[in-house]
Amino acid sequence: MKLICKTIILGFFLGGVLSCSDGAQQFDPDFIPKNTKTSFSKLNSPIVLIDEAHNNFLTTNGRYKPFSQVLSSDGYTVKPSKEKFTLEYLKQADILVIANALDRNRQDWTPPFGDAFETGEIEVVKQWVSQGGSLFLVADHTPFPKVIEKLSAAFGFEFSNGHVRVAVFRLDDNSLMDHSITKGAPHSERITQVKTFGGSAFQIPETAKPLLMLGKSATSLVPDVPFQVNAKTPRVSMNGWYQGAVLEVGKGRVAVFSEGMAFSSQLIVSTGKKHGLVSGGAEQNEQFLLNVMHWLSKVI
Repeated sequence: MKLICKTIILGFFLGGVLSCSDGAQQFDPDFIPKNTKTSFSKLNSPIVLIDEAHNNFLTTNGRYKPFSQVLSSDGYTVKPSKEKFTLEYLKQADILVIANALDRNRQDWTPPFGDAFETGEIEVVKQWVSQGGSLFLVADHTPFPKVIEKLSAAFGFEFSNGHVRVAVFRLDDNSLMDHSITKGAPHSERITQVKTFGGSAFQIPETAKPLLMLGKSATSLVPDVPFQVNAKTPRVSMNGWYQGAVLEVGKGRVAVFSEGMAFSSQLIVSTGKKHGLVSGGAEQNEQFLLNVMHWLSKVI
């Protein structure tokens, strides 16, 4: 996939919108997890499948390799998932990660955008979660929310298909919710700050627990074509929208996030700059990821 990378300047609102391409952005080859404690052994290691069967932009040995490394450091067994979702197939997994699925193998970002998943697959995932599975769903900036909107809607989440700026969520201003979902989990820690790197935003169902809430200054640019932004591009308030939340569904659990780099470490080849887990302000992101994984693993 050769996706065009553009940096767009739009007044004081947006210093730059970073798009992603195979040549311009890759996983950080020097990344080493900070975590040195292992929550699981080979005897009780949860199986984590990372979806790679739906043209995913974030994969086990690609841009989500650091994500995989963090999970492996805690004792999870991480495997790529290269098959269409069936109930029998998903029964082998404890946690399914779907990160930035796309509708087809693209050479550009030109609309229209179709569905990443077949109707039957969505029904299977919801049934699997209801029966006890755990889903970790990530849909970044446009067009990623669009292509998974039927899957996210099946769990009651409504995404905005736009570009949101980099955000810092803090416990002291209530933008980072006190995620008591992880209290009591082995090697979980109280987090006071999380940083995200753009992405989109969503509204949550009434029964969900919010984790990352955007404030009054948050807005989203919603272009007709991803990354083609100018002064006339609609700008929508995201005040009270979310970039992270969790939900219990039947016997299972779901964690939804609208920004993917917060849980990885990626290198911008053209500049040599790294974004994500090793960035300033994101020092606690790795532990936040582990806390969420502990909740999905039902160790509490």
